[in-house]
Amino acid sequence: MKKKSIIKTLSKLVFATTLLSIGLPSIDHSLRLTHAPIALAETVDNAIANETSRRSLTIWKYAITDFSELEPRGDGTITNPDRELIPGINFKVERVRKLPSGSSLTDPKQQQLGTDYEIDPTFNAQTITTDTSGKATLDLGIGRANDGIYLVTELPDERTGANLAATDGKKIETAVYPFFVHIPQTSRTDLSSLIYDVQVEPKNILEDLLHPDKTINDKKGDSVQAGQTFRWELTTNIPAGLWQIASQTGTIDILDAAGQAVDTVEMVAGQPIVYRDSSGLLQPNFSMVDELNSDLTYIPDSAKMQVRQAGGEWTDLAPADYTVSFDAEANRLTTTLTEAGLIKAGSVANGYTDIRTVLTTHVPEYWNNIVENTFTVNHQLPGQRPKSTTPPETTNPKYYTGGFDIEKISENSGTGLAGAEFKIAISESNANNKIFIASNGNSYAEDANLPSGVTFLTSTSDANGHATFDGLALDWTDANNNNYVENSEVARDYWVVETQAPTGYELLKAAQRVTVDLTTADDASIELRVTNKPQTSLPFTGGIGRNLIIAIALAAIIVGTTVVVIQKKRKQT
Repeated sequence: MKKKSIIKTLSKLVFATTLLSIGLPSIDHSLRLTHAPIALAETVDNAIANETSRRSLTIWKYAITDFSELEPRGDGTITNPDRELIPGINFKVERVRKLPSGSSLTDPKQQQLGTDYEIDPTFNAQTITTDTSGKATLDLGIGRANDGIYLVTELPDERTGANLAATDGKKIETAVYPFFVHIPQTSRTDLSSLIYDVQVEPKNILEDLLHPDKTINDKKGDSVQAGQTFRWELTTNIPAGLWQIASQTGTIDILDAAGQAVDTVEMVAGQPIVYRDSSGLLQPNFSMVDELNSDLTYIPDSAKMQVRQAGGEWTDLAPADYTVSFDAEANRLTTTLTEAGLIKAGSVANGYTDIRTVLTTHVPEYWNNIVENTFTVNHQLPGQRPKSTTPPETTNPKYYTGGFDIEKISENSGTGLAGAEFKIAISESNANNKIFIASNGNSYAEDANLPSGVTFLTSTSDANGHATFDGLALDWTDANNNNYVENSEVARDYWVVETQAPTGYELLKAAQRVTVDLTTADDASIELRVTNKPQTSLPFTGGIGRNLIIAIALAAIIVGTTVVVIQKKRKQT
């Protein structure tokens, strides 16, 4: 709901929590929650504090769902972010004084009480509370009497009654860090002006907020030879309270998607909070659903679920901890935690913070395209609405391959030549050393014994001189540095070698480089045009002159032999 509008029901909010409870403990605590650096909302074009303006501090308490919703630090003016506001949150406001030997007061995380500043005993600390619109205001009166530096501290969430009901009984577990406010304070946009009404908009990340993330081979973009397998990873933090042990005895409503109570469940102190019917456990529940792209083929029995502790290695869950179902018609894979899996993954004592499903797929051979894929995490805890969470669209991972076209033509006629055979290499060095790419995506020497079922990628020109290579692996360079694959960022160089020339033509003497991207597979464009030179006409072998010499030599031998024989016979007679 927005400020200055009819206040919406705050029942859509979920538990506020720390990053530790949502599985991100390694992030610096300064990133866990945010507060706005303070400037003033009512600007007076005078650098000298006046005696006529009313001084005040206004706090708007917001809920956010994830870090993607954090805005830049505030400037002390109202920004009206489209966020839910939280009532009943208390803030303690104290005036402070900088100590003579202390540092300038900019951030209570950096300046220390007693070293850099002290609490001003001449000002009585005040506690202000956000109202039903999520707004709290401290009126400091007119004139300079209360001008100074103030320390604002959010107090623990101790809401009850209507204020707690406004957030479905879910509390903020970790407050924003304390912050300093100058009143009045120099405008952040006009350094010659003072502002007298400071507007701050602290925000809290909410408990059991999920941060699903999908990757391919542990990256946001990857490519292998079309037809080869590759892995998807569906990852999220484990919802807080996935497996709860009741501390009190009482009754919890079972809610539908609209927040309406459809049943109740009795809590027993010291026992798990579960909701069952005759079919078995209904709540809590947790599943991951992957609606695979139609070009993807799921490898049967490849899916499994894993858990890990913060910063640790992934550990396979036991087969009894989850189920796997695959709807071939919808190309949809679902993994669901069983009760044993809920206990193992959700029990705080086990310390698991993250859970994922891994599965293997492939695309058809010679497939050229780019495909991105997402998934959904579904879960529901007793006393809460069912929730479905998907990753932000700009975080979807992508798989991609490409191809290119060759035109083989005659130097004289310019017409296409059939029968030219080509192979490709991953580098110029490989091309020169006759190390070519095979159907499994690996490279082998031309005279190597290939693995069973593996052949070199080969293309032979048709009657029109046209040859193609398709389904080739490509590379992604994150030029925008946003960890998201843009089509223009995907390409790879290949080296083409003509391994057999058409009859009557010369081989191409040097390997040719071709840059392949997501557009080059279009058969309407030619990426490599190879002009073949006809063979030259060498002199005929076995000509008349040579035969004559041979004949004369033979005749001489015969004559010589005959003379010798005759002479020997005469001597004998």
